Amino acid sequence: MSAPLRIGLLGASRIAELAITAASRDTGDTRAAVAARDPERARAYAAEHGFDGIRDDYEALIADDSLDLLYIGLPNGLHAEWTVRALRAGRSVLVEKPFAANLVEFDAVAAELQRAPGWAWEAFHYADHPLTARLLDIVRSGEIGELREVRVAMLMPSPDAADPRWSFDLAGGAMMDLGCYAVHALLTLGDALGLPVTLATAAGVGYGPDPRLDAAVTASLSVGAAPASLSVSMESPEWDFSLRVIGDRGDVYAPNFVKPQEDDRLLVTADGVAREERTGTESSYAYQLRRIRAALRSGERSATELERSRRTMALIDAILVQSGFPLRPGRLA
Repeated sequence: MSAPLRIGLLGASRIAELAITAASRDTGDTRAAVAARDPERARAYAAEHGFDGIRDDYEALIADDSLDLLYIGLPNGLHAEWTVRALRAGRSVLVEKPFAANLVEFDAVAAELQRAPGWAWEAFHYADHPLTARLLDIVRSGEIGELREVRVAMLMPSPDAADPRWSFDLAGGAMMDLGCYAVHALLTLGDALGLPVTLATAAGVGYGPDPRLDAAVTASLSVGAAPASLSVSMESPEWDFSLRVIGDRGDVYAPNFVKPQEDDRLLVTADGVAREERTGTESSYAYQLRRIRAALRSGERSATELERSRRTMALIDAILVQSGFPLRPGRLA
């Protein structure tokens, strides 16, 4: 096993409790330092979640050469800016999705990566869980036959009105917060089958207090010749993070592909015979952190993952535009 990572936290966020605090307990990595806008908040967060200490501000954290990895769990609109700042300081970064506010900003981050000593990974943790690998194996094996249709849903009840996910300037909205998972999953499936993913049509419903934001979006795409439907909402009466892949001999359904630690079932039907598979409830965030530690220790810089992240951002932009919404503003010049 490679040496544990010393991890610094940029922002005392809720998502970091899953992505780093809980995950590092499973992986044995070191929770080294936290920085927040308010040092007192950072101090309280560090004490509660078992971090060794704090840094006075974000700049002090990214300047700390003792840290192996920075986790950026700030609001969406700050991801690219602080990723670039960290890369320029020589750090490596795990940044929450989405990587950037729009494709132009993404390309600015990618350009920085080409000259940086460190690297950046986008936190699509679901893809590291055995559930995703097993679903792709079933589809690739031909067990459900030739691909006929894909359906992906990312639906949740509305966050509080003060939540940054409802801020246009912070790159909020349903596609940025939830739709990125749906798009990335379609691209991951397409790549596994050697098939392109293309957008046909998209439509959306604006958020009442700020119609520039998408509260819900539906889109029709294709994976190769097979139709694919995407449904995303941050104003749903229920939760639904599901993925269904349909072939001409059956289908495979993941009720919660994004959080398999909460529901690790794969429901498979092939030639009229149904079965249930379980893939394990260890956290997808722990699998993600182990992979990143291995990549960081080996010096791996995955152009394949970066290119898929770029196609994810490009499709998000295209869906927003076709749905009648403006692109989110970036902060990088």
